[in-house]
Amino acid sequence: MLTPERPGTVRALNGSVARLAAGVGCAALAAGAGTALLVAVVEFVRAPATRWVWWGALALTAAGALNSLSSWLAHGAEAEFEHRLRRALAVHVSRLPTPALARLGTTGLRARLDGDVTALHHAVAHLPGEIATMLIAPFAALVLLTGYAGPLGLVAVVPAALAAVFHLVVIPRRSRRFAADRGRVVARIVAAVDDMVRGAVITRVHGDESGASARYTAATREFAHGFRDWVGRVATPAAVATALLQPSATLAVAFCVGHRMPVWQLTAVCVFGLAALAPVLRLGHGLDHLGAARDAAGRIDALLAEPVLHPGPAEQPPASGTDSPPPPPTGPPVTSITTGTSVTPVDGDAASAPAPVLDAVTVTVDGRPVLGPLDLAVVPNAVTAVTGPSGSGKTTLLRLLSRGTDPDDGTISLGGTPYRDLPLASMARRVATVPQSPGVLPRSIRQNLLLARPHATDEELRAALAAAALPVPLDAPAAPLSGGERQRLALARALLTGAPVLVLDEPTSALDPDTARTVMNTLLSLPARTVVLATHDHGLAARAHHRIVLEHGEVIA
Repeated sequence: MLTPERPGTVRALNGSVARLAAGVGCAALAAGAGTALLVAVVEFVRAPATRWVWWGALALTAAGALNSLSSWLAHGAEAEFEHRLRRALAVHVSRLPTPALARLGTTGLRARLDGDVTALHHAVAHLPGEIATMLIAPFAALVLLTGYAGPLGLVAVVPAALAAVFHLVVIPRRSRRFAADRGRVVARIVAAVDDMVRGAVITRVHGDESGASARYTAATREFAHGFRDWVGRVATPAAVATALLQPSATLAVAFCVGHRMPVWQLTAVCVFGLAALAPVLRLGHGLDHLGAARDAAGRIDALLAEPVLHPGPAEQPPASGTDSPPPPPTGPPVTSITTGTSVTPVDGDAASAPAPVLDAVTVTVDGRPVLGPLDLAVVPNAVTAVTGPSGSGKTTLLRLLSRGTDPDDGTISLGGTPYRDLPLASMARRVATVPQSPGVLPRSIRQNLLLARPHATDEELRAALAAAALPVPLDAPAAPLSGGERQRLALARALLTGAPVLVLDEPTSALDPDTARTVMNTLLSLPARTVVLATHDHGLAARAHHRIVLEHGEVIA
C-alpha cells in the first residue's frame, strides 16, 4: 500500500514567514519615507528653508536603506523557502513508485523541480513588498493630496483609478475565457504537428496525410479567429488602461485642475498624483507573476500529493557523523568465472545470496487486479527467467522485486526481512535493476558508472564493462550510446553495486545474437547472485536455471 505525503508549498514557506514579514515591514516603512520626501519637496516649494532640505535628505536616505534591507530580508527568506521546497521535492521524487515516474516523465519532472520552483521567486521575494507599498503609498498620497489641494486635487488620480479598475476587474474577467480557449487550441496545434512529424514514415508508405494536415489547418484557423477576438475584446481595453497609467495622463489632469492654484499647491497635486500612480504602474506585471506563481504552486502541490513508497526505517548515519555517503559494500571478493574480475556482494557471505519471497502479494490498478494473489519464492544463487504474453504481469512483478512499487496486499521479503523493514534509500544496494530502456546522464561513461560505486577504481569500472560486453573507453560520452549499449552500461552499473539480487527487464532485447549470448553467459556464471530477468526470447529463457511463466497475473508454470 502506498503512503501519501503532503509537505506542500505552504509548509515549505512556514520557516520563512518571520523573515518575510520583516521584509514587508521594511518595504512599508520605505514607502512612508518616500512619502515624507515628497512632503519635504512640497514644503520647500511652499516656504524655502534649509530644514526641508535636511528632512528630504534624511527621508531619501531612510527610504534607500529600508528598501535595501527589505530586499535583503525578502530574498533571504525566498532562498530559504526555495531550498526547503527543492529538498522536499527531491526526497518526494526519490520515493515515487516507478509507474508514477513513468507517467510524469522526464519533461514533467524537470518542469516541476526547476521551472515551477523558479516561477515562485517573484511571488515570494518581490510581491509581498510590492503589495505593502501599493497599499501604503497611494493611501498616504491621497490623504496628503486632499490636505494640500482639497477634494479638487483628487481629480488628478482619476486616470490611475480607472486603469486600476480595468487591470483588477475588467481585463482578468475578459481574458480568462480567451486564455483557456487559446491554450486548448495551441495544444491541438502542437498535437497535429507532432502527428505529422512522427508519422512522416507512415505517410510516405501509405500516402495519406489528410488526417494530421486537416487537424492542423482547422486548429490554426481557430487560433487566428480567437486571437482576432482577443485583440478586440481584451488587448484593446488593456491598451487603453495602459495609456491611462502613463504619467503624462496624470500630469495633464493635474495641470487642468490646478492651473489657477499657487505653485506649491500645483506641485502637491503633481507629485502626490504621481505618487498614487507609481505603485499601480507595476500592477499588471505583479498580477501576471501572481497568476503564474499560483499555477506553479498548484502543480507542485499536486506532485507532492502523489502517493509514495513506504520509506522503511531510517538508515543509521555514518560513524563519523558527517554527511558522507555510505561506504561501498564489503565482503569477501568473488571471482567472476566469465571475466576473471572481482565482484563484491553486499550482504551475507560469498557462498550464498538472499532471494526475494512473495507471500500472498496482490497488485490492483483502478480497482482491477493485475497481479496475484501470488505466492512465490525466487531461487537463490540462480538465474530465473520470467516469461508470458504482454500484459501478463511481468513488468509489475519486476517492479515489486526491485521496490519500484509496493503491493496493495501481502508482503515481500529478502533474506527473511520484509521489504518494508528495509530502508528504501538502500534498496539499490540490495536489489539492482536494469530497465528495458535505461537512461544515461549526459556525461562520460566513467561518471555514469560511478553512480553505482563512487569510489570504484578505473580497473573495476573496465572489468564491469567487460562483463557486460561493452568495450568503450571510460572517457567516452554516454549520450551517443545506442539502445543496446545503454542496456549494457546499465548492466555494468548494476554489477558494480555488488547487490546480491539483480532484476533485469528484457536485458537482451536490443542486442544482436552474439552479444546477447555473451551477456547471458555472464549472468549464468555470476557467483553469489540471484538474477531475475523478464524476456520474450524463449531461447534465452531456456538457458536460465529456472523459469516462471505468468498469465493474467498468475503463475501457471
